[in-house]
Amino acid sequence: MERSLGFIFDPNKCIVCNACVNACNEHYGNLNWRSLLVFQNEVKIGISIACNHCENPLCMKVCPANAIHKDDMGIVYINGNECIGCGYCQWACPYEEPKFNHEGIMTKCDLCRQRILKKEGLPYCVESCPTGALSFGWIDKPKYDAPYLAPYDITKPKLEIEKPKEEEIKASPLKRRREERYIELLLFTILSELSLGILITRIPFYSLISLILLAIGLVPSIFHVNRRERAYRVIMNLKSSWLSREVFFGGLSFLSLLLELVIPSLYYLSLTLISLSVFSSIMIYMLKTTPSWYNPNTPLSFIGTIFTVFPLGFYFTHSLLFLLIPLVFGVIEIGFARKEKILHIPYLILLVISIFIPLISILASLVGISSEIIARRNFFEKITYYGLPTP
Repeated sequence: MERSLGFIFDPNKCIVCNACVNACNEHYGNLNWRSLLVFQNEVKIGISIACNHCENPLCMKVCPANAIHKDDMGIVYINGNECIGCGYCQWACPYEEPKFNHEGIMTKCDLCRQRILKKEGLPYCVESCPTGALSFGWIDKPKYDAPYLAPYDITKPKLEIEKPKEEEIKASPLKRRREERYIELLLFTILSELSLGILITRIPFYSLISLILLAIGLVPSIFHVNRRERAYRVIMNLKSSWLSREVFFGGLSFLSLLLELVIPSLYYLSLTLISLSVFSSIMIYMLKTTPSWYNPNTPLSFIGTIFTVFPLGFYFTHSLLFLLIPLVFGVIEIGFARKEKILHIPYLILLVISIFIPLISILASLVGISSEIIARRNFFEKITYYGLPTP
């Protein structure tokens, strides 16, 4: 357990004056890094919260541009000159702290780091609190008696927070949202998986088809970042960011597939690289901060998409293995996500019919792909995540 700086909050002293929020916004441009949650039943209770400068800052680990850093004092901060504006850190934060500024760069509370380094004073929010409800200092293992916030073990926040004495806060940190810009993500994930499936089946012109599918998926994904002039930084954190690894292996896959058109012996290299890219895609979404993604259905769905083109392999090779694998895997998928995979039932029926009428396997692939696209859309539109509770 490392000793580092963090906020200390006692709701029993809070008078809900909003001075902490106002002070932060006044000095940092109304970016709302600090929130004052007000719960009212018989008693009004205020909870002031900003970045918790976690011991295990997932925002820093997932950042592909390596733009988020942690200093010797334990302060987690963003270097705006390195940020590409992908928004991945927002997914990873269970306290909804990172916020985009008007330039499309991610920002967050840095505990007024420059004031501390220059010994100019306390963080503005702490300095403005008239009752001492909000303070800060060196924290080892914090007292985190806050069931209305995300589980402590996810990021191990450096937030010392007391339990309200007069009334228990009854609220849940689990929330629902829709990913606003998900079309690029849907295209890349689906098409890279189909590209891998085509490569495995080795149907006629498989290298060219895989290359085209991967290219169609890669190009729109570039536009998912706000600062495209810095897009090259997306591979700066191969050490811990699955997004960096996905793009890195995806780019190498494209080059390998391109060369494979003239050097067929590169097939296994292409297969390995695109497999690593797809595996990285799966791991991107295995975030503990997002329970609707952090479950077996995510890898099952992504891998299942690969198998939806296997019936095409059966059509060209007549190998029953290309029907048996998607058949078994399709049954498993339905078991985990029956509602989202409603088209999988006719898909499985068509797979069985294909044994006797091979031409039907083409239709089976189309239905299977359609089912996965619908499921992936729901994946991005119906997200359950940990965030700040709604009073």
